[in-house]
Amino acid sequence: MTTSLVRQVLPRQRPPVATATATATATATATTGVYGTTAPGFVSVRHSFERACRDAGPPGSQGAALAVVQDGELVVDLWHGTADPVTAAPWTGDTLQPALTGSHGILATAVLLLADMGALALDRPVADYWPEFAIRGKGAVTLRDVLTFTARLPGMAAGLDQRDVENPRMMAALLELHSPEDDPRAGGVLHGPWTAGWIAAEVVRRVDGRALDLFFLEEIAGPLGLDIHFGLVPDQLPHAARISYDPGFSARVPLDGGADDSEADLFERVWNNPSPFPADPEVWSESRRRQAVIPSLGVYASARGLARLQGILAADAVRAPGEEPLLLSRRTLDQARNFWVEGLDPLLGGISAYGEGGLQLLDEGLHPAVCSGAFGHQGPGGVSYQAWPQARAGAAWVCSRLTTGPGAGVLDEVARALRGA
Repeated sequence: MTTSLVRQVLPRQRPPVATATATATATATATTGVYGTTAPGFVSVRHSFERACRDAGPPGSQGAALAVVQDGELVVDLWHGTADPVTAAPWTGDTLQPALTGSHGILATAVLLLADMGALALDRPVADYWPEFAIRGKGAVTLRDVLTFTARLPGMAAGLDQRDVENPRMMAALLELHSPEDDPRAGGVLHGPWTAGWIAAEVVRRVDGRALDLFFLEEIAGPLGLDIHFGLVPDQLPHAARISYDPGFSARVPLDGGADDSEADLFERVWNNPSPFPADPEVWSESRRRQAVIPSLGVYASARGLARLQGILAADAVRAPGEEPLLLSRRTLDQARNFWVEGLDPLLGGISAYGEGGLQLLDEGLHPAVCSGAFGHQGPGGVSYQAWPQARAGAAWVCSRLTTGPGAGVLDEVARALRGA
């Protein structure tokens, strides 16, 4: 496990909570157990959130949160249930949910900031910043290839265990010795759980001199007051949610196995070396795991933090060219959101699309007036966060019981309410 020594002595970021205008009650009702606030025009969002929480199961076994920011104002801030069924800790507005596969959009944002600073370029080879990476046929692999999962490096050949993945420096050293996959399906694997993060984190360290967690804290989370972290420090551990799997998730997502014989080799290298969803989800609740820096899977964030970040990116995406951004310039975001690749994953199914900067491009769904040009990250599990430039809004849904279910419906209702507002 590696953690930054500097992270352990810096003050813990706990930004003040913005209040919504004219809110619903901030205490839970006896019938719903939902806490928090909604601005006028968002009552339907609260009802949708309540339904999703009821469908997820008893509140003592799981928890969830929803946050929406528009024009910098927190217009929806709701939570429900239990963050940790073992300790009976209730979910609060400050609860930190492990983003797991949803971490990629946060990782891409960090790399894009370095690009905006002029410290790196996405179309340059990784080896320009990390010379040892060039061996065994990887000399032409660019940062854009890595962030968009088109580098043909979706998994690792060396056998790994759950402890190995907690050491990004060791993983970077192993990747130096790795060759691009020769399996013809590898070019279509548009999401690998581990390798892109290790490569990107090593580039950040070599270009900037700071480890990824410290760079993100000092350049993004700290200045913007965002409760988003690559790994936790000890005093944050009690605020972390404990994940579990619902039956639908367990049936659809392979847990330490599940590939048929025809695809086993590639599948095993990508999704079982090791599995990001171990059969025992308690792996993700161990103190050691929570404190580790795992670039592609180890982000911890509150719904508020994710929504605030997406709201900032949405606003920056529609600024006039040359206008001072809050985080990323219009030029960088235009490039990052420019369509680059789309495909049906040959291992897990499902269509993914990415812009040039590794931001996942999201379907406009039922509300194109709000969601046209949407980006962020969504997928199996308990996290979905979206930036909607047309509405200058960001939204985030998180839940501790990983599911293939209710988040999409809740965010559809958020988009409908924003359209009405």
